[in-house]
Amino acid sequence: AERVQWGRPVGEHEAVAQKLSFIAATTYGMETMLDLCCLLADDDRNDIRIEAALVKLYASEMAWRIADELIQIRGGRGYETAESLAARGERPAAVEQLLRDLRINRIFEGSTEIMHLLIAREAVDAHLSVAGDIIDPDAGLGRKARAGARAGAFYAKWLPTLAVGKGQAPRAYVEFGPLAGHLRQVERASRKLARSTFYAMSRWQGKMERKQAFLGRVVDIGAELFAMSAVCVRAYAEQDTRPENVELADLFCRQARVRVDALFTALWANTDSVDTAAAKRILAGRYAGLEEGVITPPADLPWVAGWSPGPSTASDVRRRVPPPA
Repeated sequence: AERVQWGRPVGEHEAVAQKLSFIAATTYGMETMLDLCCLLADDDRNDIRIEAALVKLYASEMAWRIADELIQIRGGRGYETAESLAARGERPAAVEQLLRDLRINRIFEGSTEIMHLLIAREAVDAHLSVAGDIIDPDAGLGRKARAGARAGAFYAKWLPTLAVGKGQAPRAYVEFGPLAGHLRQVERASRKLARSTFYAMSRWQGKMERKQAFLGRVVDIGAELFAMSAVCVRAYAEQDTRPENVELADLFCRQARVRVDALFTALWANTDSVDTAAAKRILAGRYAGLEEGVITPPADLPWVAGWSPGPSTASDVRRRVPPPA
């Protein structure tokens, strides 16, 4: 609002306005998902493993993107340390530190890649429990036959529910006012996601566990739909006391729907197979020429140090942060 470029505050330029809108809407979405999970956790009847994992994954990724956009908006100021800004007489906003500190969330306490696989495994657990023996190469004919009977009974009831639902009704969720259309989209997209997952299981069977990029997109779609549902419910509950939150929920859902559409497209239109093949060639050293001219660390040491059980003999070089006085 204070910086002016070409006669207008930078926040009014569309390129920056998109970033501000994304930051505001996504902050509301993350906060809502977390609050909802905490409320569910307070009720001992609930198993919130999937919800908690989705929030950890979603917030880790989105918070990083928000911080990255924040630095872009602030320009050179975003790259400065708080001390440097204060020395020039400006507010010491430690944005560059925020970006560095947030990056660890995508690695620790379950990396993004591990969280994708963990959540995907939970999502397909019902299918594996009834049809797992069919795709298990070690299962005998008897086990496969019994699994086939169980699967037939299960899918005879389950598959018809994927065709139509409440999301097709024009008046569904009408009590949510301007957010009703988003909830109808969530309902339709949820069934589409189930259909896509079932088709993938039928297509790849036992090899499904190796389709990690596909499973990651499935989980990301689920996280977006969970977030959309959460913000609509929260905004509806607070519409009398915080009417502006209806605007934030609508904004978040509009942005999330664009992301969901892109993820659905990428389920089947992607470069996953050629990427995997290329990675094998990279590991084999076929493209080592790309490294010509790269200055490597002088020490000729392994990328990953070996280890053996027992106490470490290496020096402890961790930096200790003293507790506050």
